Amino acid sequence: MMTLRNSVAPSIVAVAALAAASLANAHHSFSMFDSSKELVLKGEVVRWNFASPHTYMLLKDEAGNVWSLEGTAPPTLITRTPAMTGDTFKAGDKMTIVYCPLRDGRKGGANGIIITADGTVYNPSDGGCRANQRIGDWPAWIKKGYTSLDQAKAREGIK
Repeated sequence: MMTLRNSVAPSIVAVAALAAASLANAHHSFSMFDSSKELVLKGEVVRWNFASPHTYMLLKDEAGNVWSLEGTAPPTLITRTPAMTGDTFKAGDKMTIVYCPLRDGRKGGANGIIITADGTVYNPSDGGCRANQRIGDWPAWIKKGYTSLDQAKAREGIK
């Protein structure tokens, strides 16, 4: 004979699983980022945090401001080419980042592309910034001095 305890336990597990899935889905909202804007930021690494659920980089810009830029989770980054690990970026490394800014104006955003001083291009994006869809264009645009996607589109005649 089935007891009340045995029949309730599966229901509790199912409700908990649905709640966890809802929270995970809510966690992955990119609404805080303005993905319609792609901006260029130059500076040096303060910290590279290679941890779940998201990586982030603290970057000090040329004016001394520190920016926080979120990327995707480590399991994804180790499978990309070139791969990224916890040792890929070190404090003091100089780099250029194409990012999508926070909507509220704070110094931060979604990491789209990282270009190191030696020209290596990394893709840390997790969907909050689609600059990685133009990974072949951004290095040349940066060499031309473009600092935003809008500027690149205007000067390159892109609609």
